[in-house]
Amino acid sequence: MNKFGLKAALIGLVIAFSAPAVVHAAEADDAIKYRKWVMGTVGDHTQAFFAILQGKVPHQDAMAYHARALADAAAHTKAAFEQETAGQGEEKTTALAKVWEGPDFNAGLDSLVANTAALADAAEAGDMAGIGAAAGAVGKNCKTCHDTFREQH
Repeated sequence: MNKFGLKAALIGLVIAFSAPAVVHAAEADDAIKYRKWVMGTVGDHTQAFFAILQGKVPHQDAMAYHARALADAAAHTKAAFEQETAGQGEEKTTALAKVWEGPDFNAGLDSLVANTAALADAAEAGDMAGIGAAAGAVGKNCKTCHDTFREQH
């Protein structure tokens, strides 16, 4: 086998062994961990953004960054909840089973995506009125979801 043939064979093996990992559903614990990481990113950027907005930290130059990062992370929330994990796995989760029982949760995530995108656009434009309106809507999204679909501590 020549050098090219060997490389082609190795690439073929990598693709063949990688493909099944992409196609099948994740184990419940892995899906829950992934969901926590995505939601943690949303939460971290939300907290950083609001700390700047409320004047708790003097990092106004990072406001647009956190708003855009929040919007980018929010765009992945729906996919993070696609796999139902209610009552499965050992990983602790605060997601209630009703997340997967009707359209309300997904509608809330769609609203979050739209509102975080509006927040990022306003922050990038330096539009304080737009930031205020979008920040209020994002805060309402978070509160409604946590009150309705998350186990209370």
